[in-house]
Amino acid sequence: MRRNQLVGVVILAVLLVIGVVWRLTRTDEPEPELLPETGSAQHGIATSGPATKRASGPRAPAVPASIAGRVTRKSDGAGVEGAIVALGRAEFDTMFGEKDSDALTTTTDAQGAWKIEKVPPARYSVAATAKALVPASVEKLVLAEGEHRTGVDLVLESGGSRVSGTVSDVGGGPVPGARITIEKDTDSPFGTAQLMTLAGPDGTYEMTLADGEYQAEATHEDYTRARRGFEITGSPITIDFTLAPGGTIRGVVVTREGKPLAGAMVLASGGRGRGGGGGTTQSDDKGEFVLRSLGSGAISLTAAGRGFASEAPTIVELGIGEQIDGVRVIVDPAFTISGNVYETGTKKGIPGVRLGVFSIANASFAIAPDPTDVDGAFEIVGVKPASYMMFALGETTMPEIGKPVEVVDKDVTGVVLEMGVGVTVSGRVEPGAVATITIEPTQMGIGNIFEAIKSLLVRAESDATGAFTLKHVPSGTFTLRAKVRDGRAGSVPLIVEKQDKSDVVVKLEPRASIAGKVLDANGAPVPFVLVEVSDKSEEGSQGNFRMSPNDDRGTRTAADGAFKVVGLEDGVMSISVSDSQGPIPWASAANKDKAKEPIEITLAKAEQKTGVRLTVEARDGVIRGVVVGPDKKPVADAWVTAHVEASVTGMVGYELGDDMRGEGKPPTLTGADGAFTFEKLRHADYRIVAETAKGTSRGELKNVKLGSRVTVVLASLGTLRGKVTLDGAPSPSFTISCSGPGNFDMPRQFTSKEGTYELDRIPPGSLKCAASSDAGRGEAEVEVPAGPATLDIKLSPWATITGTVVSVLDGKPIEGLKIIASGGDFSGTALTDTLTGKGPTSDVNGRFTITKVGAGKGSIAVMPKEAGFVELAHREYEVTAGQRLDLGTIKVVPPRTGDAGTLGLSTNLEGEVLTIATVKPGGPAEAAGVLVGDKLAAINGVPVATLTPKLAQTLLSSGSVTIGQRYQLTLDRAGTPVEVVLVGVRW
Repeated sequence: MRRNQLVGVVILAVLLVIGVVWRLTRTDEPEPELLPETGSAQHGIATSGPATKRASGPRAPAVPASIAGRVTRKSDGAGVEGAIVALGRAEFDTMFGEKDSDALTTTTDAQGAWKIEKVPPARYSVAATAKALVPASVEKLVLAEGEHRTGVDLVLESGGSRVSGTVSDVGGGPVPGARITIEKDTDSPFGTAQLMTLAGPDGTYEMTLADGEYQAEATHEDYTRARRGFEITGSPITIDFTLAPGGTIRGVVVTREGKPLAGAMVLASGGRGRGGGGGTTQSDDKGEFVLRSLGSGAISLTAAGRGFASEAPTIVELGIGEQIDGVRVIVDPAFTISGNVYETGTKKGIPGVRLGVFSIANASFAIAPDPTDVDGAFEIVGVKPASYMMFALGETTMPEIGKPVEVVDKDVTGVVLEMGVGVTVSGRVEPGAVATITIEPTQMGIGNIFEAIKSLLVRAESDATGAFTLKHVPSGTFTLRAKVRDGRAGSVPLIVEKQDKSDVVVKLEPRASIAGKVLDANGAPVPFVLVEVSDKSEEGSQGNFRMSPNDDRGTRTAADGAFKVVGLEDGVMSISVSDSQGPIPWASAANKDKAKEPIEITLAKAEQKTGVRLTVEARDGVIRGVVVGPDKKPVADAWVTAHVEASVTGMVGYELGDDMRGEGKPPTLTGADGAFTFEKLRHADYRIVAETAKGTSRGELKNVKLGSRVTVVLASLGTLRGKVTLDGAPSPSFTISCSGPGNFDMPRQFTSKEGTYELDRIPPGSLKCAASSDAGRGEAEVEVPAGPATLDIKLSPWATITGTVVSVLDGKPIEGLKIIASGGDFSGTALTDTLTGKGPTSDVNGRFTITKVGAGKGSIAVMPKEAGFVELAHREYEVTAGQRLDLGTIKVVPPRTGDAGTLGLSTNLEGEVLTIATVKPGGPAEAAGVLVGDKLAAINGVPVATLTPKLAQTLLSSGSVTIGQRYQLTLDRAGTPVEVVLVGVRW
């Protein structure tokens, strides 16, 4: 498995799985109704925050609090009438949640007074917005149970820039009363204050904001949601939203015996239209639930509660804006994981911790419905049999991730999870300025990623004097980074042990910047695309996956195409422009021959380069068409999407609108005549996919050219049934995953004495399925028609691979390296084993054994445990079913033994020739006289041909080098041998 693939899998599987779990488990209660006459709010949100509860049942409702204050104008001290005050959660779970669903709002009276009652005790942020005034907020405010807080006053002042726009539905009409929520684009684990306004009768809205980066979202309970990112740089900006009518599902959660299940978490997923695919809610005392603002299509409903969980989803075919009542979500017996969270080394319980478990192999999760109580007790409910990893997040502790828990056929009790507080690090930046302070680990790899991830949540902002405080810092070696919005930055090494640290000083230094405009081939500005800059000398760097937001080297263009990227080092920079479909090809004559490659720009130290003009292909393509049914009659209200074919950019083709930042276009709906039009398309071939509003049929066309008029014929979805066997006998338990048209390769677990499985709602076309069990693995393909199909899969016994890893430099065996087989079946189970330390690892003699290798061709990657994600060696293999294959001796680059370093150079490998590609100004390579174009002949006296050019390249790459490590290089400079000595410096 390649390094970037593995890092992506790990980060997505760990952080994003946890994030999605938290987001999906936020209750989807109705938005608070604004009551201007009374200055109060009606609302319904789940109780949270520390309160005593029994580990054997749900927590008793907490006594609600209230909060009140006044909004005034700074210029004259007068009260501001009609200001909107929003009270939003500022707790750990809002790090990933859709925070606006929790916000309680009200409007101020004629004197600027406001009050919100019936507030669950918790930690909040409160903000006030009013027309033509810059919002004000209080970011951290804790309301205790039964507290009646007063005097929360907010002062608004003039200034800032206007953000305005229109909220429309897909038919072009206004959406009056839509709520627009704007937040600062920040990595704070507690989120930021929610700035809110409402769309008027004509769908228009406006707000005044200070300069900065923001995320905006438009919501309405009758529509799906839409989100946009933008940046304010001293000029007004227009942000429009288009919402699709949202559907509603009402139903009840019941057991197989028909008994209602109260307090069950109901999860909806799927659906079409921007932001309308899912939601969550909780069943009431009668087991009943309501889900609103859902996108149309096939909605999958699952539920989990104490003692029960859905074995399979309940599918609801929902039309655009349709309401469906009487849905029954069936749950089957499930298990509970319970225990206590204690402070490390004690039996002192920690209250208020959020916990859950996730299984990468089974693609399943479960959560504790309540935070831990005063004794640290918790219950994770609705858990199905699987191998899980736990995660726990608390405001007063460091996070814990990765504790394994096995659920087989009964409840798991007595689980003890210890959480540490960490230490406090304080200091200042010089000269004094407001800066973002973060830390990043100097040692991170596949074997210690859970420890390294703890540093992700450690961040702070210095005050105007430069003073900062970082809390809950884990032990280890880090780089502490500070970055000011104007681009000034600095860093210092940080070693954290068990004691608090103070007086840490970070010197800010000017950094270079690049500013200019992005224009298309017609000279028109290209707004809201991403301009990214990377240091070319670090291309191909190995072993240090940087997680700090202070390394961000990109920005969005403004409405006029203008951009400015700050905080850059000196040297040769690579610059690219991309949208939700990936990099946009260049259109300028100078770059015509390398339209898809980054442009190089050289920066001097602290240079402020301006006037850079980036010309990209015009996004002016058009595709028109019509959607028809099997009877060839036009189909109205069908969703149509356009995907860039993957072959154009070499990247996965993303669906229009399927952009995590929310900047892409949404799918379009056909008219009464079945017609659709896609405009402003980039120059590429497209895959056009159409689906009925309820998701009951689908059609697809590939390699559609711009300017085409196409007809998409819909066909009913198919079903797939079959049997999984090993040596002719049914496999009673197995995982199966299929890939094909419209399918994501997500595994599904089946338990059946007969070895049978059933998959439904499969788009017609070629489908490839793989099944695996503890005993073996098999693959098969089938052509799925618009109806039922059968596919039996025969498992073959797993193969086994062995080998020995030794240093390419001295031939000595290396202990503790991680070995990953990526061919055939790098399953979720294999990833889980690797992350939890149970995966294949070389022993003291360098020997390793990999079991459960699928028959066929593949490769192994040798990786360090903690010294980054670099691939130290790569070896291809081919095995047959049940074979035991010994790969013999594998020479590897020894993992670094200290902090990540660099030699200040990068190399280019063409065939068997390794050449110096870049030399970083001021680095060791430049100081030693290394020149671009020099060829590498030997390293430390060992010829590159003996090392192999690929391993030699890895050996010299930034991140593989250790600080202080000495290298003697023999260079071939136009036929003349040149000897140089380089010593690694901090990367």
